[in-house]
This record gives sequence, C-alpha cells and structure tokens, in this order.
Amino acid sequence: MGILGKLKSIVDFGFKVLPDAPPLTERQERGLALGAVYAAGDYLPINALTTAGDPHTAAKILDQSWDVNDAQSARNTYRYLLDGGHRDLYTCVRGYLNAGWDLSRADERARIEQATREIPALAMQRGQRPDVALNYFQSGWQYRASMQWYYPRRIIESIAAWDAARVVHVSRFIVDAGFLDAAEAWAAIDAAVQMARPQYPSWAEFQLGFLAGRVFWAANAGFDGQEIDADYRRYTSGGKSLLSKPDSPWLRLAW
Repeated sequence: MGILGKLKSIVDFGFKVLPDAPPLTERQERGLALGAVYAAGDYLPINALTTAGDPHTAAKILDQSWDVNDAQSARNTYRYLLDGGHRDLYTCVRGYLNAGWDLSRADERARIEQATREIPALAMQRGQRPDVALNYFQSGWQYRASMQWYYPRRIIESIAAWDAARVVHVSRFIVDAGFLDAAEAWAAIDAAVQMARPQYPSWAEFQLGFLAGRVFWAANAGFDGQEIDADYRRYTSGGKSLLSKPDSPWLRLAW
C-alpha cells in the first residue's frame, strides 16, 4: 500500500482483464468496482478478485504493508476498515480542515490554534485518541486542497470510499495468499458496498472520497510532498479512465 512502490509511470491506464476468470455475479462486479481505482492505477485484473500473483508474494505484501500474516489478522483488518478505518479520524478533523486556501497568516494561525484547543476533546467524545487526531490535522493541513470537491470548493464530507476501496484491495492479496477463502472475502466486500453507497451519489464523488482519504493517510504516514503529489496524480488518472472509458465497470454499473 506504500507510495514509494507506486510511483512508476503508466502512460495509458488501460484495464487488465483475465480472459479465463470466472464470470462475476452483478453483486460481485459491483463490489469489485469499489477497488477499481487500484486495479486501474496498479494494473491489476479488473474482472477478478486476485492480483494474478503468487501466494508467497501476496503474503509478503500483506505482512509488510498490512501486518496481516494469517486468517485472524486478515479478519482484524476487515473489522478495522469496515467499523471505522480512517473515516472516524477524518470526522474529528474535517471541520477544521475545511478552511479557505488564501487565509492570511493571522487567520491561519488562529484556525490552527482553535483546532489545537478543540480537537482533543472532540476526539475523546468520538472514541479516538486525542494525540492521533491532532497529528492527522497537523499533517493534513497543508494538503487540504486535495481533500475537496471540485465545485463548490469545500472539504469532502466522507472518505468512506478510501476504506471501502481498501477492503477490495486487501482482499485480493488475502485470497491469493490463501489466508481466507473467496467466500469470506466477498462477504467483507458486500459489507463495504453497504458501508460506502449511502455516502455518495455517484462514482465521480466516490473517486473524490478515495483521493481525499488517500491524501489524508499519506500525509500522516510521513511521505513528503513530492511523493504525495505524484501519487495523487497517479490515482486521479486512474479515476479519470474509470469515469470515461467504455469498458469501465463504473460506466456499466449505475452507482
């Protein structure tokens, strides 16, 4: 999931298709579409719940990027993503990040001071660690322009798309590694669909939620601005392909 391994240049975000993949039910296709931005951006099969890689490689990626190394840790990861993920922390700080981009220095300082005073108590009310919530605000402040709707300009309300897309993405590796069977993975993906669909009216806004969530995560994970900008462009391009190419699942399936 780390950005450093994702900055290779892809000229055309074409969709990788496994010609011999089992046909998907409509429900499975809809679930898989939640993770299509990863499939487009990382050139993974868009029509199958697999990375098309070997079990050893899948297990290594899960261990290094997700701290998943068996069935129980895989289920714990599902529970984290479905029950709160990054969206709970985002809810704590979103209102404070929802500031103009042309603030005077005095206004910016006042906004940051207010957030520093108020976020810890808000985080405690919502069952989050105050120091963690405050760190997410501080790291996300300079990237708040990337967490916005195109029009009108305001911070996007939900990053449920980020957590939902990761359910699909991690499921590919979990199934490939043999930690859980496909049926259990599809059940988690069904739950991700139910979690994400009420939050957005369209695939276009789902994509914005994914991008905002990824920036929110990356800024706090210690990546520098150049890495975050390159990663943002990468997944923006993948999303544009999904919103425009005729073979995209986002165009075949109404939100």
